Amino acid sequence: MMQETILSRSVRLICAGGLVLGMHAAQAQSTPETIQRVEITGSSLKRVDAETALPVQVMSKAEIARTGATSTQELLTSISALSSSGSTQNSTGAGSSTYGLSSISLRGLGAERTLVLVNGRRLAAFAGGGGASVNVNVIPLAAIERVEVLKDGASGVYGSDAVAGVVNFILSKSFKGVEVTGGYGSPTEGGGGQNSKASITGGLGDLSTDGYSVVVSASYEKEKLLKATDRSYSATGNNLPYYASGATGQGNIEGAIVPGAYPNDRLPGFGNAPGTGYGNPLADQGKCDSILMYKNATNTSKGTPYCAFDSAAFVGLIPQRELKNLTANGAFKINADHELFADALYSESTVTQSFQGSPVRRSFLETDGEFAKQKVHPALLLYPSNPVYQSIAVPYLTKYGSIKGNENFLTLIGKPLAITSRVFDFGNRTSVDEAKQSRFVIGSRGQVWGQDYEVAVASNESKIHGTVPAGYFSQVAYAKIINDPANNWNPWAPGAVQTGALAEKLKSAQYAGDTLVGKSKSDTFDAKISGELPQFAGLTAQYAVGAQSRKDKFHTSPSAALETGDIAGLGGSVPPVNKSRTINSVFAEGGVPLTKTLDLGVALRRDDYNDVGGTNNYKVNGRWQPLKSVLIRASAGSGFRAPTLTDLWQPQTTGTSETFNDPKTGQSQLQVNAVSGGNPNLKPEESKQRSVGIVLSPADNFTFGVDWFKIKVSDILATPSAQEVVSGFRRGDSAYANLVKLAGNDVDLIYTTLANTGNANVEGLDVFAQFRQNTAYGRFDMTMNGTYMDKFDQTSPGGTISHKVGTLVDQNGDPVLGAQNGGVVLRWKHALSAGWSQGPLSATLTQNFASSYETGFRQGDGQRNFIGAMATYDANVTWKAWKSLVLSAGVRNLFDKQPGVFVPVSNQFQAGYDINQYDPRGRFVYVSAGYTFK
Repeated sequence: MMQETILSRSVRLICAGGLVLGMHAAQAQSTPETIQRVEITGSSLKRVDAETALPVQVMSKAEIARTGATSTQELLTSISALSSSGSTQNSTGAGSSTYGLSSISLRGLGAERTLVLVNGRRLAAFAGGGGASVNVNVIPLAAIERVEVLKDGASGVYGSDAVAGVVNFILSKSFKGVEVTGGYGSPTEGGGGQNSKASITGGLGDLSTDGYSVVVSASYEKEKLLKATDRSYSATGNNLPYYASGATGQGNIEGAIVPGAYPNDRLPGFGNAPGTGYGNPLADQGKCDSILMYKNATNTSKGTPYCAFDSAAFVGLIPQRELKNLTANGAFKINADHELFADALYSESTVTQSFQGSPVRRSFLETDGEFAKQKVHPALLLYPSNPVYQSIAVPYLTKYGSIKGNENFLTLIGKPLAITSRVFDFGNRTSVDEAKQSRFVIGSRGQVWGQDYEVAVASNESKIHGTVPAGYFSQVAYAKIINDPANNWNPWAPGAVQTGALAEKLKSAQYAGDTLVGKSKSDTFDAKISGELPQFAGLTAQYAVGAQSRKDKFHTSPSAALETGDIAGLGGSVPPVNKSRTINSVFAEGGVPLTKTLDLGVALRRDDYNDVGGTNNYKVNGRWQPLKSVLIRASAGSGFRAPTLTDLWQPQTTGTSETFNDPKTGQSQLQVNAVSGGNPNLKPEESKQRSVGIVLSPADNFTFGVDWFKIKVSDILATPSAQEVVSGFRRGDSAYANLVKLAGNDVDLIYTTLANTGNANVEGLDVFAQFRQNTAYGRFDMTMNGTYMDKFDQTSPGGTISHKVGTLVDQNGDPVLGAQNGGVVLRWKHALSAGWSQGPLSATLTQNFASSYETGFRQGDGQRNFIGAMATYDANVTWKAWKSLVLSAGVRNLFDKQPGVFVPVSNQFQAGYDINQYDPRGRFVYVSAGYTFK
């Protein structure tokens, strides 16, 4: 045991990993207090637990309850160093295969560069992507005792992925009795988005007195679907000049086809996209609404009107979500020097998404190998024998063919026509993604020869099971039925839905079943020993050394239908992956007090991967405390991120791209064929980190500080967005010269495979302050945590620099690098809280502030568009009604702040607001109650 006075305990700032985020001075007392040494996130050394003076930003259980958060991912949005850029939310899954993933991103550097720990150890990577991201929503809110956020690179301590920092979830480990809690929350505006949760926690034994302790917790969370039609700003995507949903529509004529002549089946003038085809007869009649479309504001490149699809109203803003989980922590004291410990976590998360029916056109079908195999023409054909061909198509082609220069319209008459479709015959696409996360750790710790040791084995597993119960269909089966001349398909049928015998036949093309089953598994053995070195000149140095061996496995089993790429709306062929790797590591750390006021810390780590080689990383930090109220500190270190198993081994396939705009032709919301996949020639990213900070406590009840940080990441592993590739190609950037194929002047195919794509330089400041004052009227608390981003400059393969702070686009309106991941790097973000407590009653008011930023250029007039600075307020009141009962009520977004008008630059199906920055529930009211049986 160590002893320290209360005063020195309060102002002594622990420097673990070179970052201190809080210091709170207390009244001086002369009576010594026994203080245990504990490990702090970012270090393997045991240090004095200087209560509220931790080297990380900490959210306690009480603070977590006061946020009113309905999920773990939502809880972390109040931490200023966490950015929407590079994170993933459940809402992102509308229209993309996230399989229910919710992830977090420090400094905007991405979830794959933010290490997530539970009780100081890794979780298995999310099986839906096989990467480094962890699905934080499988970590139960009810079981979290506190969250520690290390805002500094820590590869020298933890190895790969800790480039931007570490988020450590500490689960409840000590509790006696039974606690039952329940809560319910709802938006004040109509529609869905309601959340309910319940938990039970039981604990017995006290390790210090009984020689054992066990804590078990079970909880349940459920969130209801919130639809786009429930909010006025998202009910339509056709709201010029701000945003326009011009997705593939029904009944547009692409051109004439020669059946059986594929791939040379297109007659001259064929349009690869609706905007370059021959238009739509119903658009000419002003009747696009009869097929659930709208007349596009611009004509085709041939001068004819066409119908586009407004997908916004069909999308879910917040998916239906359900979470069940069980956690357990236990310890058993063998004797005074040794104890056994174990912890377990098991979670089941089910996320249900719903969005619009799939688009079909020739370019989407030609990558489906089933068409060649079954000898079906890859286009939806309208034959001259069809009655609507003669009654609708011929008069339309004749009319426009009579215009000088449009004689080629007349050449189409009498030939089969390829027509686009937005398939409503099977209803909305619906996906149900089940994610299971399990972890079991068992180990021993204690003292040998006067030194602390810990040995443990851990088994981690993440599983996903994706299913599609409705809205999906086999493309080849659908086309085979449509292309049968006897079925007389009507692409201009009222409501865009087929009826009668054809509708019955189409039912056979429907697909309902599995999409992907995946498993990510990580088994780890680790051992370490730490302690104090002999005193020298009255000063005692500390050390820690250890080793770790980890076996990672990743396996996916796509359904037969998904593997063929034949199911419309699932993004093309998904081949299976079955790979594994071994990582062996050794590390050492030391803390040396050079003088009574100056400390130096050093950490070294070696990681050897059996597939991408080895890497050495370090961390050096120092702190100088010339006065009890002043601390100056600095750190430097290196980091790395190894390519994941899917980064390396995911086979390259051709599917449908995300939406993009073509700056050459002026067409927007385009989708074409895209080649994507892994790359076995990838090398690890490398990073350098520097930080300098000062923390001042000029009064016993007031502390503030500033930390400057700088991170440089080299050889970034990234998948270029469709927009980045097309924009780079169109401006003549040589790095993108071979990544686009044209058909005439139209983009026909793009390559978006993973690569080491450039560098990033990130600089900024973390600012924090706390004030506490006891008065006759109660205790008043004020805290502030803010982050100012001075620079986030990312360099493309061609040498173009994206200045990403405060904007999603460059000066030309093209997306900055990484914008396809969604989210913006804000210039400034803070959380400012004021609290009051007296006796059993406490109240908190929190301001969440985000600075303004630029979005995509406005559709229609091409003007720049900005989201203004936004402040929302959260309020919470807690009453400890009596010793065992705690009641709480609160409001998030107290004044129901509405979102700024948002123009997306990446694939976002929701319209009218930034899904990465704004909670569409608006004002959200919640209540909760907890009762403890002792």
